[in-house]
Amino acid sequence: MVLFRHHIPWLCVLVALQVSAIQAQVFQNAAPELGITQTNWNGTYGAAVSTADWNNDGWPDLTLGSSDGTLRSWVNDQNGGFDLVTLPWQMTSEVKAIVWIDLDNDGDDDLFVQEANGKCGLFRNDGLTFADMTNAFGLGSGLPQEFTEAAGVSFGDMDNDGDLDLHLCRYLEFPMTETPADRNVLLRNEGNFVFTNVSTSSGIDIHLRLSFQSIWWDHNGDGWQDIFVINDKNGANALFQNQGNGTFIDVAPDYNMDLVMDCMSASLGDMNQDGLQDLFHTNTHFGGDGLGSKLLVQGPSLGFEELSANHGLNFDRFCWGALWMDVDNDTDLDLFVTEHDFLSPYGENFLYENHGPEASFVFEPFGTEVYDTDYLNSHVVASADFDRNGWIDFVMHNIGNHVVRIWMNSGFDNGNQSIGIALEGTLSNRPAIGSQIDLVTESTVQSRIVHAGENYLSQENELELFGLRNQTPQEVMVHWPSGLQERFLATTHALTPMAQHVLLEGHSPCPQSEVEHVVCSSPASLNLGPEVLSPFEVHWQNETGQSMEVNNDFQWEPSMGDLVMYATWNGVTTCSVMHHMVFEPMPGDFDLNGAIGTSDVLPLLSEISCIEACASDLNEDGAVGIGDLLMLLTLVGQTCD
Repeated sequence: MVLFRHHIPWLCVLVALQVSAIQAQVFQNAAPELGITQTNWNGTYGAAVSTADWNNDGWPDLTLGSSDGTLRSWVNDQNGGFDLVTLPWQMTSEVKAIVWIDLDNDGDDDLFVQEANGKCGLFRNDGLTFADMTNAFGLGSGLPQEFTEAAGVSFGDMDNDGDLDLHLCRYLEFPMTETPADRNVLLRNEGNFVFTNVSTSSGIDIHLRLSFQSIWWDHNGDGWQDIFVINDKNGANALFQNQGNGTFIDVAPDYNMDLVMDCMSASLGDMNQDGLQDLFHTNTHFGGDGLGSKLLVQGPSLGFEELSANHGLNFDRFCWGALWMDVDNDTDLDLFVTEHDFLSPYGENFLYENHGPEASFVFEPFGTEVYDTDYLNSHVVASADFDRNGWIDFVMHNIGNHVVRIWMNSGFDNGNQSIGIALEGTLSNRPAIGSQIDLVTESTVQSRIVHAGENYLSQENELELFGLRNQTPQEVMVHWPSGLQERFLATTHALTPMAQHVLLEGHSPCPQSEVEHVVCSSPASLNLGPEVLSPFEVHWQNETGQSMEVNNDFQWEPSMGDLVMYATWNGVTTCSVMHHMVFEPMPGDFDLNGAIGTSDVLPLLSEISCIEACASDLNEDGAVGIGDLLMLLTLVGQTCD
């Protein structure tokens, strides 16, 4: 791997942006200052973008596809710039999918790539070196390599076995003949970077359609990840409902999701804060009913109603990738939409403001003081807080000679804050793909789904940035793919605004792995909190492994030694806390009751005239005498509280 230092400090970039901001938009294009000049010269419908933090240093990176040359990534240097990394992939056609994902659950992100011609590859990340696993062990990974026309991909756990399976979209625009390679593909992960093609047995390949992108999420809340697929031209969008037995059924008509249109984005987000995921679809001005984009708002029955006109999103333009994000940290999701009409190039991209519940969640474009007029041939968009200033940024990939844009958010002058939440699975897949995060504040609940492959040919950063307005986080509830639902209380887990937090599955009962208690009496009355919330059960042991009953007024004695609390769910220990007990009685408290009184006089008097290893030698003169008695009398009445 070749590593090029491209060290442009964020400080320099921010100074440059601040100078230009005198005239100023909130969003400024930082790509020129960062020296990132990637194009997609021979691109057709757009190349992939990923903002995943693939080196796991807590700072978003940027990986961009193109139509030829070597695949490249820009690694965010937390000390102040980006390092250009050449990845082990030579592009032969437009790269449609770049997904960084921990497939072997070893803590680092592996790389999956798919090109427009169907070529795809898989690389194991071994600490910034890469091993090609596409044909590993002489057996092959099971990844299809047949020549076809391909588009986006997405990962999800179809069988709840803790590893991630893979859905591939096929986009055969002008079929001369039909082969199985031209239908969408579902690959079951067998472990060790080997996949089995289950497209036919699962029912995923029943349609031959122009599929652009797929996303996984548990639409009906039955504990199994479903797959939603968007299609171009005359093929209806499909919702493949997971039956829990390795098969899927297309139920899109049952939920009014089977739209026929030129659907170019599967953008999932709870735009009206009712806890249900909504869908925004871009369109051309002639696709389907010819009435432009569609907003499907989900109702309590899990069906969707097309309400784009009600929310100001019924624009009739030739649009591509779209992205929900809260750019102004006011708790509701705003929307960015790219545009490129091949017959009328240099379309205008728009950033739409969600006016929130006070205005019935109506959208309208932000003014040029936020995002300036921008004419480009744009297709793919993804977001991340690149500079970790608590305001979401986004990158926009174009085709032709239009250089990538990196729109840095300098922050709105509104006093709003944010909080970043990332997940790490322990019982579920390690990247926690398929999880639902609910952030609870005093007056709102924001709900997000964790994806790996979404919107249009993009992968979002692993960290979910939630706007808070002026509210305080109360708790985060996580619905994990394993079925565990747990609450992380903000006070217990120090979930503070304008910071990033990683929540581990099954660890809400264990905000600390070790706690020290200084005890000065025996027995000592202890509250060994915090309270462990449902659905966990708690088991205690002393340092010899003996089980113990511990309650809120637990009486500890030195003979018990250290204590360990084990939290379990469904019979599995998810975390533990070691309670180290330090016994430090007060000088003069000879009966160890936590107070100095007349009961301590007799033990001292019994040692009068002791001259060696005397427990009652308070003045440390080597003997017990009248001086020690006088000192004890001055201490009478003191307690160790």
